[in-house]
Amino acid sequence: MTIVTKSIRLTTEEAQELTIVSKQSTASEAALMKKWLLQGLQDEKIENAVQAYMQRKTDLRGGAMLAGISYNRFFKEVQARNIVVLEEDGFEERLRQLADTFEDTTLQVVLDQQLTA
Repeated sequence: MTIVTKSIRLTTEEAQELTIVSKQSTASEAALMKKWLLQGLQDEKIENAVQAYMQRKTDLRGGAMLAGISYNRFFKEVQARNIVVLEEDGFEERLRQLADTFEDTTLQVVLDQQLTA
């Protein structure tokens, strides 16, 4: 494995804050920065995968692969954001049947509007 060094610039205040947190955690500044960078990269990959899923550029399995996490974890990430993407064929027809069965006029009106949209 090849090791590559990357550098960043911090303000004096940021550097002082890093020193304080490092002393409090008994981890070196370098170890903390690496930990935070790796966590940030993972968070960014998940966010990008969620965006791709919301834009229907990928499905749940593809989103999990993009994020580099398991299907279950990605599914939980999507749920935690209250995101629902309906991909199931025939969903609207079954929803219409339920609206008719329960005589839900509000849902019937919404479904009618969806058909004309």
